[in-house]
Amino acid sequence: MSKGNLEPDLWSGVGVSEDRVRALAVGAYYGRSWGAYNDTVAFQPELTGRSDTRREATIEGLHESWGVDNGEDARDTIRRLLAGMHSPLFSLIHPLAVAAAGESSYRPDRGGISSGHREFLHILSQIRGYEGAAGLDRDYDAWLQAIKLGIVDGLPQPLNTDATAWDLARVVFIARSAHTAGYLPEDEAWEHMLTGLAKAQQHYRNWRQFGSGFLTGAIYWAATQDLAAAREQVGERREMLYGLYARPSSPWRRVALHPGTPNGGVPQS
Repeated sequence: MSKGNLEPDLWSGVGVSEDRVRALAVGAYYGRSWGAYNDTVAFQPELTGRSDTRREATIEGLHESWGVDNGEDARDTIRRLLAGMHSPLFSLIHPLAVAAAGESSYRPDRGGISSGHREFLHILSQIRGYEGAAGLDRDYDAWLQAIKLGIVDGLPQPLNTDATAWDLARVVFIARSAHTAGYLPEDEAWEHMLTGLAKAQQHYRNWRQFGSGFLTGAIYWAATQDLAAAREQVGERREMLYGLYARPSSPWRRVALHPGTPNGGVPQS
């Protein structure tokens, strides 16, 4: 691990239940990247050497990256993430792309199975209102290229087919950010995060599976935006996740995704 990834995880020491620590741990990737405590809803402590406050940084980040400017915006975004913002699309596109990438023969009269996939996804995009740059056929082509170019080779193998963790980790990030920005009260933020935890427990047995699903979903999303950026992110995100698996101070080492799971299902370093 890099030197920065060896730094201990931050804990404020406030009294919080194990289940709430577990709910925050669903978004541990973002807590770590923001240098925040793992046992408070608000992003704390304040960072030294910066001219802006945590509140100012989250207000700007929510606006620029998510279009969230108030409590209703935050609630709507959380609802969409809990319902599945990107993971259902991945579940649809991934098996088609894998099948096309593994096609061994090309038939001039049919143009290969990818042509049929694109036609199907194009029609589906029109029905669902995903057109132009948001078209499912475009995302399919991007993920197919990511597979063919070997970008996905750096992901846990075999590839995780459930990327729900990517959406659920961002539920925690939005809830914490919205509370830090002053858009959501703390009790409501906890409610959203505990709902996200329940869904994570339905989909994954341990943090190792959760982390694999998060990484797969993150790289899928990145590939649909920029293949070159997706390739760079594989190593960066893997190292961040490995730190969550390995550091003794990590929330993934402190609590299991499911109570009673030895070592939280995290591989030993």
